[in-house]
Amino acid sequence: MANLLQSFLIWQGQLDLRARRADFYYDLGMTLDDKIPLFTTLRKYEARARQRKQISAPLYLHILKRMQSGSLSEALKGVAADSELIMLDAVQASGDAALSSGLKFLSSTVEKIDHLKAIARKAVVYPVVMIIVFYGMLYGFAAHVVPVLSNILPPEKWPFLGKLLYATSTTIQSYGHYIFAGFVATALLFVYSLPRWTGAVRRRLDPYPPWVLYRDFSGAMLIVSLSTLMRSGVSLRSSLERALRYSSPWLAWHIREILTRLSRPNSSTFGEAFQTGVVNQYLEDRIQDAAERRNPVEAFVKIGVGSIDRLAASIEASASKLNSALLVICGLILGLMMGGFFATAMELQSGIAQQNSQISK
Repeated sequence: MANLLQSFLIWQGQLDLRARRADFYYDLGMTLDDKIPLFTTLRKYEARARQRKQISAPLYLHILKRMQSGSLSEALKGVAADSELIMLDAVQASGDAALSSGLKFLSSTVEKIDHLKAIARKAVVYPVVMIIVFYGMLYGFAAHVVPVLSNILPPEKWPFLGKLLYATSTTIQSYGHYIFAGFVATALLFVYSLPRWTGAVRRRLDPYPPWVLYRDFSGAMLIVSLSTLMRSGVSLRSSLERALRYSSPWLAWHIREILTRLSRPNSSTFGEAFQTGVVNQYLEDRIQDAAERRNPVEAFVKIGVGSIDRLAASIEASASKLNSALLVICGLILGLMMGGFFATAMELQSGIAQQNSQISK
């Protein structure tokens, strides 16, 4: 029970530190500039948090214990993103000066990356919420409106749009729970498959929504990680090999293919090696251009630093297309439903008028 409680407290501390890790990286970098050992700084943070009874105290103790037998990148698992761990793993072996520079660089890019993640999350959550709300409207219409109409006028006397509405409502009432469960299962399977599914079919689907959102984000994060490592003096091949340690199966699949292409004797530039579908066409062209420059490493680093804002705009554009398509589909379905409702209501009104005229005669 004590271990379970300790794990929960560490998890809470990770959430807290993850939200403010930009300041955490900057403070660590500044203390290294002042020749203060990293272990000393973290021990001071732990003592301060314990004295103030903050939720981060167990986490700092956990980080200190892991640093005794490992490295900063291993100790910060659960706090830092995979792309950040890749960079920390590389620069910490180059001494305190390189680690300080790397930490301060991470601090300047973390906020942009978090903003990018928020955009990507919004791009996924918005259509899901839209579908759930629209399904709730359909179910409410089928369960409460259509039965009232069918009690007044038999469905076989309804107009064509009304019969279509009745068939849709009957299907929702009979199989609505199964449809919703199938949608949830499909959504969960899709999310699960995004970082894991590889192969020729996945490569063909990646340029299209919704897979393109994951492709653009993961690919750009790879370029940012590689450019950060190369900025610290690590070669491209070594950077790719380090990236493999913290990559998802989908990203690792692309990295292995890039490494294979780099090993080919007829490969003239590294730009051709990145044409695996891991990034969008725009980044492919920029990487190819960088490979042909006089200083390709410096040009590649500039791509990584400057790609975050452009990627945010790209993801927003892709999400906008997906949301527009969903709005059109939902609008068409809603229009058919309302058309069926009003056509049936008019048929019902006409029938009532005929009955009244017969009674008056």
